[in-house]
Amino acid sequence: MIDRLEEWLMATLLALMTVLTFVQVVMRYVFNTGLVWSLEVTTYSFAALVLIGMSYGVRTKTHIATDLLTRKLSEPLRRYVALVAIFACLSYALLMLYGSAILVDRLMTLGNAARDIAAPKWLLTATMPLGFALLVFRFLEAGWHLLKRGSDSVENKV
Repeated sequence: MIDRLEEWLMATLLALMTVLTFVQVVMRYVFNTGLVWSLEVTTYSFAALVLIGMSYGVRTKTHIATDLLTRKLSEPLRRYVALVAIFACLSYALLMLYGSAILVDRLMTLGNAARDIAAPKWLLTATMPLGFALLVFRFLEAGWHLLKRGSDSVENKV
């Protein structure tokens, strides 16, 4: 279910950005007018797309991997290196989750509104902790698969 939601959100955000940018270009160059809020909506949509895309990349194993050195290691050592890499990535994602949750909480306390969108800024930046929570989940999932399946999953899951 999370997989489908992740894919649906990415497709929806990409479609929104594409349609909104097309409409903005047509309005600007054909009708000499435009939508004041379109750039901000596109910016927040792109940020959310990147945050969700990080976890999607981990899930589908389409992230950048440099395995020139690890391919030369023995399987137990390769598995250990993969676990260390997952731990490092998980630590980073947890730190970012914590920091982004603090940011959203402070924005809620301050009550800041977005510049051009009639919405509170905390609501628009809430995609940060959600995206990093999803990334934490994906790294935990990758680590679990690596521990459960053993060294044969090093190349398949990490």
